[in-house]
Amino acid sequence: MSRAKLWAVRRSMLVAFLAWSACGSIVSARSYATTPTVTWLASSVPVSGRVELSKVVLTDSTARMKFKTQGPCKVEGKLLITEKAGVCKIELQLAATPKFAAISSSTMLQVKKPTELTVLAAASLAEAFKEFGKRFMARFLNVSVKFNFAGSATLATQIRQGAPVDVVAMADTVNMQKVVSSGDIDQGSVTTLVRNKLAILVGRGNPQKIYKLGDLTRRDLKVVLCDLAQPCGKYASAVLTRANISLSPASREASASGVVLRVGIGEADAGIAYITDGLAAGDKVDAVAIADNLNLIADYPIGIATRPTAIDSAAITAFVAMIRGDTGRKIFLDKGFILP
Repeated sequence: MSRAKLWAVRRSMLVAFLAWSACGSIVSARSYATTPTVTWLASSVPVSGRVELSKVVLTDSTARMKFKTQGPCKVEGKLLITEKAGVCKIELQLAATPKFAAISSSTMLQVKKPTELTVLAAASLAEAFKEFGKRFMARFLNVSVKFNFAGSATLATQIRQGAPVDVVAMADTVNMQKVVSSGDIDQGSVTTLVRNKLAILVGRGNPQKIYKLGDLTRRDLKVVLCDLAQPCGKYASAVLTRANISLSPASREASASGVVLRVGIGEADAGIAYITDGLAAGDKVDAVAIADNLNLIADYPIGIATRPTAIDSAAITAFVAMIRGDTGRKIFLDKGFILP
């Protein structure tokens, strides 16, 4: 073989090798590409709605999002447009990028009429329920939630007098039993949602140096408690009895939040309320722990109305399931509640 032919053969072999190497590199890059994260945020959307796609799905891929839909819905620009009630299948297709592999992901959305839930809850649940409400409405985009917070005895009276309600959560079992006995709440739906403990609430920095229940008997102190008709008042009375302490409060408040307010603005030196109230108002009050052998555990039941006002009963069921599930449990733990 001549030298020229030999060089030609070697050159063609080199070209073939380089081509094979390049091909091998591409395959390798694709096989090791990271799969992008796709998170479907919503479970239901409203009929005749124009919903921002950012409320429906999130992804960390930078690829252009391409959608396919089936059912009473369509995608136009950055909006999901719904037409009538039904089931909308929406598929997201993402092309490959230098960082991420190509992927497709789909979900089924319920297209439903807008509905409003009326939720009554003990005042000590307010912060947790408000935060949960935002999470719930972000998932069920056709549902709005209207909250009413008050002392449990007040809620029981309102319900028995005909106040609209879909879901109720109390700070004690006694008041829940009242609305079950009146036929307003379905007994079969009642279950323990969370538990709570009491604490001594004092001004920020504990200026009066209150460290135990016995300190509340000092004559120079103004102490406030909940009304005895409310669970927080009954619980405080029981704890003081366990400690053999007799106390005449400066005032009786309609709910635990009233105790927090009085102490927070300096109208009272101390009060007894739930430890979660102290944590929620951490910028206004401090919480002093009560010894476990004197303290008690309060059960907070939740139940569903026998004659709900919401037009979508599935939304009521979803609310209770979600607040008792991982989403609700995490919020309650963060707020200092005890899980059952």
